[in-house]
Amino acid sequence: MELRHRVVLVTGASSGIGAETAQVIGAKGNRVILLARRERLLRQVADQVRHSGGQADAFTVDLADAEAVDHVATQIKAEIGIPDIIINNAGLGKWLTLAETTPEETQQMLALPFLAAVYMTRAFVKEMTVRGSGHIVNLTSDASFLPKGNALAYSAARYALRGFSEALRADLVDTGVSVSLAVFGKVASTYWENNPGSEERIPAPTPFMPTLTTRQVADALIDLIENNRRIIIKPAVFRLLFWAFGRWPDRVARSMKSQAGCKRRNGLKEGPT
Repeated sequence: MELRHRVVLVTGASSGIGAETAQVIGAKGNRVILLARRERLLRQVADQVRHSGGQADAFTVDLADAEAVDHVATQIKAEIGIPDIIINNAGLGKWLTLAETTPEETQQMLALPFLAAVYMTRAFVKEMTVRGSGHIVNLTSDASFLPKGNALAYSAARYALRGFSEALRADLVDTGVSVSLAVFGKVASTYWENNPGSEERIPAPTPFMPTLTTRQVADALIDLIENNRRIIIKPAVFRLLFWAFGRWPDRVARSMKSQAGCKRRNGLKEGPT
């Protein structure tokens, strides 16, 4: 699919990866539908997309609310039509152990990204299959293959999103609608500001496992869409780690946890409790 003159819906588009992706896609001559909760920031991103030569429509919505998603989808269908591409990017997640995580926090972390992706995809998938074309892209993290013991609900939600992507692909086989999973390591974005204490609980970046920029993520997503890739994994070293985890799960999990612990002992504050 050539990413030009398309209608692309992006969730979590008010900042970070979503905002950067919307701007890059808009600059290629596409119409971008922006969804998020923060209206002021969302409208700023829409203005930036238009300034770069793209078209943008902003819709404020709580993506964790199924009724709200259905309502905004009905509005989009009436005003714009069915998107060619849906990028399920919205997500949150505090890095907490099970003992530290409240039931409310567990529900919130399952709602975003997992349930939000389910609700948004469900709102448009029937029309996509009738049309015989479309592309669903679900963003997740390396925790969907490499669970983090000090990020239990976060990891579980990412595993769920990976499972949703695989099941959805099987459900849509031979319909003309593609499903892709985009797996990224640490990204330098506002995510960490919105989830204080979490950054201290991840392994420190290395030359082989660098922190990605939001632009690198946006470019990777464009490559995924245009080449209809089933999955992308960035940085590439994670492919080796996922393989190693499949063979020596306890050893790899222990190593990842140890690296995060060393990071805290080297002067950074402890994560939330």
